[in-house]
Amino acid sequence: MSDISIPGVTSKYDTKGIVEGLMAVERIPQKRAEDRLKQIELQRTTWMDLNRRLTALRESSRSLYSFQNPFNERLATSTDESVLTGTATREAIEETKSFVVKRTAAADRFMSDPLASDYKVASGNYTFTAGDKSVKLSYGGGSIKDFVDAINRKGGETVRAQLVAVRSDSSVLVLESLKTGAKNRLGFSDAAEKFALTTGLVEKASSTLRNLPSDAPTRFEKPLDMTKVSFKDGVLFVAPGAEAALKLSSPTATTGLVLELELELSDKPAAGDTAEGPPPGPAIPATGGIEYEGIRIESAPSEAVLPEWAPPPIPPRSDDFSPLYLLDGSGRPIALPAVTAGTGFRTITVPLSAYLDSLSGIGVRNGNTDREVRVRAARVFDPTETAGMRPKNPVATASDAIIVMDGIEVTRDSNAVADLVPGLTINLWQQSDKPVKLKIEPNREVAKESLIELVGNYNRLMAELNILARPDANIVEEITYFTEDEKKKYSERLGLFQGDTTLSQLRSTLQRTLTEAYPTSGGIDQLAAFGISTDSRRGGSYDATRLRGYLEIDESALDKALLEKFPRVKEVFGYDTDNDLLIDSGAAFKMDTMMKAYVETGGIVQIRTRTLDEQITRQKRDLESLETQLARKEDDLKRKYGLMESALGQMESSSSAWDNFNTGQGK
Repeated sequence: MSDISIPGVTSKYDTKGIVEGLMAVERIPQKRAEDRLKQIELQRTTWMDLNRRLTALRESSRSLYSFQNPFNERLATSTDESVLTGTATREAIEETKSFVVKRTAAADRFMSDPLASDYKVASGNYTFTAGDKSVKLSYGGGSIKDFVDAINRKGGETVRAQLVAVRSDSSVLVLESLKTGAKNRLGFSDAAEKFALTTGLVEKASSTLRNLPSDAPTRFEKPLDMTKVSFKDGVLFVAPGAEAALKLSSPTATTGLVLELELELSDKPAAGDTAEGPPPGPAIPATGGIEYEGIRIESAPSEAVLPEWAPPPIPPRSDDFSPLYLLDGSGRPIALPAVTAGTGFRTITVPLSAYLDSLSGIGVRNGNTDREVRVRAARVFDPTETAGMRPKNPVATASDAIIVMDGIEVTRDSNAVADLVPGLTINLWQQSDKPVKLKIEPNREVAKESLIELVGNYNRLMAELNILARPDANIVEEITYFTEDEKKKYSERLGLFQGDTTLSQLRSTLQRTLTEAYPTSGGIDQLAAFGISTDSRRGGSYDATRLRGYLEIDESALDKALLEKFPRVKEVFGYDTDNDLLIDSGAAFKMDTMMKAYVETGGIVQIRTRTLDEQITRQKRDLESLETQLARKEDDLKRKYGLMESALGQMESSSSAWDNFNTGQGK
């Protein structure tokens, strides 16, 4: 049984090994084709990676001179951030502004009387208002805590409530407006009015508003000169050297009251007269004449000898920035602080109780020689009062912010002032009598980060070009920021495109672009002058890594350039040489233009990858053909060697039969 051999299944001639040996020789072209396919696929992957590097470098280059370039970013720096800060946009102008925060904007915040822990709120329709915004709450009744929760759910950005436990068995309700500004007073209507009165949030109040009659000026300390004091269109005009008083019908107590008026202290309008000259002298009548036989003879005119004229002396200039006085109940004047001169009315608010106990009026004295004082809308009132009610326990009262910018006083209803300086939002935090300067300057840190990003993208691209150009393992080892996986990946690509003139030219152009000199407003500049260079030698020592074309940044030199030569740093990357509002020069502009030919649709990278795609397609087709041929060849060899083995088996069987026959005959 051990001699039985089935062709194709068992073989004592090892025809399977013979066939495999022959096929191994036949598969050599297939192996070469597979290796070639892997090589082409690696080249395509490499070109795609190069395309990503080129695109990243192009985008970082373009960002340095485009409309959104980082050199146009602005930063607002405050000398006292506890008082005010600023946020500047790209539209802000580089300048320094001085601010004095006289008052920050505040919102109404009312506190109730102590309420029992089991206090119940009746059902009803509750309406709370803050300026022109209202919150309507339909409440079905319940505990004060449930009521507070309902207000907060419905209040949104208008009102907010809080319950504070002042004792173990009682709490106070704090209701506040979420909108600052004097016009956004907290109000109550419908069931909310009764609730506010019952809980002690507000109390009834008679109106304290009293207007000072600007149209009926009276004597101040000197007699009233109506040639210098006038009233027109609601405005009291007090000329230089004049004075007047606006008095109440009867003195009023000042507790809780403020005086508010609008004041303008500006140069008086020009009279339009010609310059003053010598007086005309006496009027002398004509001397007449005589006529004889049609001949008219005029007498010589009379003459008057006049003394030599001397112009009157110019009065000394006087500046008086404190034209306002309070008049107490006895008529005694109390001077108010100085105001700022300038065109335009500004609102003056005076807390009366800080100056006197009772008020009978105000006095206006114009001690200026060339300025006119104008007053309008003068009134005395309780700022906490609204709609016949006032807070019983006010925590804060709605008020406008008052700030003085470069000597100009302005009011706003918010602590975020965005309409005062173009491109600048001023955030007010607290009141301060000290001037705070807000400096708007370029955001040098953002610009620096963008330059670092450009250098980083450049060096990554240059590293790949160096790896692809030379089969030198030191190139990979020199790059310290590579991970182990990246080192393995790039080691397989060493010298992959050795001798490729396209990449060699790209590398040379990149180096030349960032080392050339470019025109700026300061002359001709290079990146090396601002701390960005390919420093191939340092201290006279040789270092091969600095001969690879990588860029280095001298951070201290770059910081100094951004501080002292910021416009030139910007212009060396992108500059409009012909003033047509289009960038046409600079390292970033040239880099972008150069790489456009590589990464754009139909560019060099796309042409290369398309060619490689075609090669991959052909190579795969050739491999399929080779596989078909090899399969056919292997089947043919198996068939032939199977037949041969069968024939040999038959011959061996015949030989064995003859041997047996001959052995039998011999016996």
